[in-house]
Amino acid sequence: MPGVGYGQLAGLSGKVSLDTGWARKFYVCRMPGFDYMFTTYSALIIAQGDIDTAGNFSVNFPATKDESLYRLHFIRKGDPASTLIIGSRDVNHVFFIAKQADLIHFEKTPGLPISQSGISGSKANSGLNTLLRLAGNDTTGNNTFIAVADTSTSQLVGLLAISHTDKLSDSQKERVSALLARYDQYNAYGTHILQEYRITNYWKLYLAGCILSIAVLSVYGYLFYKRRAILKIWRELSQREMDIVGLILSGKSNKEVALALNIELSTVKTHVNNIYAKLGVNNRKDLDRYKDLIG
Repeated sequence: MPGVGYGQLAGLSGKVSLDTGWARKFYVCRMPGFDYMFTTYSALIIAQGDIDTAGNFSVNFPATKDESLYRLHFIRKGDPASTLIIGSRDVNHVFFIAKQADLIHFEKTPGLPISQSGISGSKANSGLNTLLRLAGNDTTGNNTFIAVADTSTSQLVGLLAISHTDKLSDSQKERVSALLARYDQYNAYGTHILQEYRITNYWKLYLAGCILSIAVLSVYGYLFYKRRAILKIWRELSQREMDIVGLILSGKSNKEVALALNIELSTVKTHVNNIYAKLGVNNRKDLDRYKDLIG
């Protein structure tokens, strides 16, 4: 990229064994926030390259001075570059943490699906792999995520672990507040979390009778968790269903959607019924709550 010096780059290399259904391409995206981890559009792509016949690939990509979260993904032949496959054996992506001058490596074991455990190159990524494995288990509780944050040397891993907590007890909130006090208060990945758990002298608030302030914080917390609940439901959609939702929200009719995607009208109607069922909506107007998830 023009104007980007070596000191502003990080390196990514890897070796993958892909069947003939996969394109010989790879893509690197920078996630500006945790809400973007399962969002896909071409503007997020910061680097790309070819995979050689032996499965090797490498690229230098623009990196930030401090840790940032990135996504590496591959695509099947004929799929758009921004395609993301979630929740199946054909999952096509992994996440990694990098900063300037880091060297990250990914390796896919032949015969096995693309796996987060294939990322290596720093202690932060070891912690990230562990965290994402725990996050994929529905039985992982708040105390486990808090423990990960407490022991991690990476603020980014810590913040991501805290973002996975839900319905904390008062004692758990105190532990999280103590952890966040050690973090950079201007870390962009922690903006919402730091605001939610901003260290405040609650006794002074109580004595001063600042009921309004407490009410505002409660509303903010409700909206924060509601946003996460909506995002969790959104991730249940397939890539095709996400595309159809995007076209519907842009004002296209079912017939126009069919023409845009080159599929039958009956197929569009089937997809729309499935989308409504997954998202718990009854009509197009109800889909507006998902509008900000469309890139």
